[in-house]
Amino acid sequence: MHAWALLCALTSPTADDGLVARFAFEEGEGRLLEDASGLDQRARTIDVEWVAGHRGRGLRFAEPESAVRTSSRRSLNLDQALTLEAWVLPGPSSDQSRIIIAKNDEYLLRIDKAAEGGRVSFFVHVGTPAVTWEPRVSSKAPLTAGAWHHLVGTWDGQTLRLYVDGELHGETPRPGRPNPNPYPVMIGNFEYPSCHGGAFGGVIDEVRIYRRALRPEAVRAAMS
Repeated sequence: MHAWALLCALTSPTADDGLVARFAFEEGEGRLLEDASGLDQRARTIDVEWVAGHRGRGLRFAEPESAVRTSSRRSLNLDQALTLEAWVLPGPSSDQSRIIIAKNDEYLLRIDKAAEGGRVSFFVHVGTPAVTWEPRVSSKAPLTAGAWHHLVGTWDGQTLRLYVDGELHGETPRPGRPNPNPYPVMIGNFEYPSCHGGAFGGVIDEVRIYRRALRPEAVRAAMS
C-alpha cells in the first residue's frame, strides 16, 4: 500500500467511531452521492451546482429547491448524542434562514435570518415531557460572506455546543429525550417550505454526521 493510502486508512473516520454519514461531494456530476462512512447512506442532489469546494469539489445551493436529500435510515436518527460538521462558504445575509443540515423534528444547523442576527445556530428537537426546538446555541457573530468556515455542532445528551473554525462559540444546557422519526436528512435546504429556513445560497463541502459528540480536540483535528 502506498504511504498516502496507508495514512488515509489510519486517519479517516469510520462507522466504528460513531460516523454515520460522510459526503465529500467529489463526484463532480450526476444526482447520486457517495457516502464514505461505510454505511452506504443513499443521497441524491436536487438543483445543485458543482463548484470548487473547500477541498476538491463542493455544491452550491443557489436555487429555491436546491438540496441534497438522504433517504431515511435509523442510523441517521437522533439518539443519545450527535455531531453535525460541515465546511461552508456563505453568501450575503438573507431575510430567511439558510439551512446547512436539517432533519425535520430532530436536528438543525443553519444560518439565522438577518432579523435574528444572521448568526449560525444549532438545535436538537428534544424535551421531557414537551418536545421543543428551543433553546438553541448560536455563534458569537455572523460568518464572513465569501469566506470558508468550519462548523461543528455537538450534543452529548445534556449540552449543546457550537464550534466555528475550531473555536467554541457557545454552549447551553439541553437535556431531554430525542424524537426519532422517518424524515430524511437534508443538506442545503429544509424538507419542505418552512419557517426553519430555505436554500443555503452558498457552497457546502465535507458534511459529516456522528452519533456521538466530538470532543474539542477532535473538532480541531477535523478542521486541520
